[in-house]
Amino acid sequence: MAKNEPLQEVACALYFLVAMAAFSGHSLAGEAFGFASGVSDGDTFYMVIDGKSTRLRLAEVDAPEKKQPFGRRAEQSLRALLGERPITVTWDKVDRYGRPIVQVYAEGVNVNAEQVGRGFAWVYRQYARTSRLYILENEARLERRGLWSDPSPIEPWVWRKAGRKKEG
Repeated sequence: MAKNEPLQEVACALYFLVAMAAFSGHSLAGEAFGFASGVSDGDTFYMVIDGKSTRLRLAEVDAPEKKQPFGRRAEQSLRALLGERPITVTWDKVDRYGRPIVQVYAEGVNVNAEQVGRGFAWVYRQYARTSRLYILENEARLERRGLWSDPSPIEPWVWRKAGRKKEG
């Protein structure tokens, strides 16, 4: 029985990975080409992948929530960036809601970085891996673009946390 234990551990690990991918509807890593089919907010949109409408989340950035100042403008900015252009999305993670966390390119433009540069998203410090995003955020802040025209903008993760405290 002891000889089979490592094999059983590997089988369990593989089963877990397959189950995770099946549960989310996507492999843990992927790439897709197509068009955005809708925009939810400043960092979330829809695209048809493998014949199924899929909700996608921009990687490394966090845009204001819809009810937060600049939330609607962030949504409009993302809608304008995606437009009716062909887009490429790549991902290597799926979040707890089953959304692929994507890097998006529309006609060669990095949409994630552009949202930050326009002042309609913060660098999501907890998850950011791209140092250029910090430069873009600082430039937007210095030039008072988008949400940086507000003298005291509130980060979405702080705003969401304050909302949960009010509810509970």
